[in-house]
Amino acid sequence: RNKNMQNTIKLLQKQHDVLVDVIRYLDSHGHSDTPVREAVDKILNHSDKLHKGSEMELTKISYVG
Repeated sequence: RNKNMQNTIKLLQKQHDVLVDVIRYLDSHGHSDTPVREAVDKILNHSDKLHKGSEMELTKISYVG
């Protein structure tokens, strides 16, 4: 991938990892049915079109750069 995007890609991956940790924490502390848990779940697991579009943009940038 384009070297100019390495930091952005790394940041996005770290944010994803933190959101996964938040889901695990909330579930393990009995907060599975909270608005925050639902919001995190939506962005992680129910945004396929957004995830695919983002991946396509990053791929396009890597070919152009």
